Amino acid sequence: MSWSSLARATRRATNRNLLLSQFKPLHQNHHPFQQPIYNKRRCEIKKHFSTSYKVGGGSAANSNTSREQKSKKTLIYLTGLVVAMVGSSYAAVPLYRRFCQATGYGGTVQRRESVEEKIARHANDGTVATRCLSFSLLALSCLYREIAVQFNADVGDGMPWKFAPTQREVRVKPGESALAFYTAENQSSTPITGVSTYNVTPMKAAVYFNKIQCFCFEEQRLLPGEQIDMPVFFYIDPEFETDPRMDGINNIILSYTFFKVSEE
Repeated sequence: MSWSSLARATRRATNRNLLLSQFKPLHQNHHPFQQPIYNKRRCEIKKHFSTSYKVGGGSAANSNTSREQKSKKTLIYLTGLVVAMVGSSYAAVPLYRRFCQATGYGGTVQRRESVEEKIARHANDGTVATRCLSFSLLALSCLYREIAVQFNADVGDGMPWKFAPTQREVRVKPGESALAFYTAENQSSTPITGVSTYNVTPMKAAVYFNKIQCFCFEEQRLLPGEQIDMPVFFYIDPEFETDPRMDGINNIILSYTFFKVSEE
């Protein structure tokens, strides 16, 4: 029993004794009908104090139990939330890689038609006249349409690497392949393993940005002070030119971000 409960019980007992002392036993010369009234009143006083004490103690115990249960539930919820956040941070990169490889989101390397195959497919559609016209129009539009591909580089929190593109921009035509490079340097005193993710903007142009070779989603381990050059071999799909949604889009940005891989 807590000190507060003990103090309340003591006060109730004192009040009960004071009230009972006011109902002293009746003398023999009092009226006989007053005795039952006196006894009934004493019983009511005892019952009141006894019941109030039990109810008060029980409610306090129930309140303490309820608070303990709520505290346990809150602790379990917070622990589960922390575990879920840590797990999702480790699983984000491989899950994103599988998603991109399955859907082709962001221009992930997949088995697709080559440039020659797509031009040939357009040339084979329709009659002989329309084939020649389709082939000529596609080849002509791709010949004169030029797209500026810009490169961006970032590193995640706690990643002690210097990471940057070797060139800021490459100008290509739809169907024309191009080669670019990124440079990474470990500026820490310990070996560091990193893995990169990427994205292409604007997003609606990403489906036409095809990487033939890149370093994305591959772990790169650098010794202290080590520096490497990483190539990106890509092309813009010729169908970029025939899609009306691509009208006015003459700039594409390819961004890479390197994250530190935990080696525990």
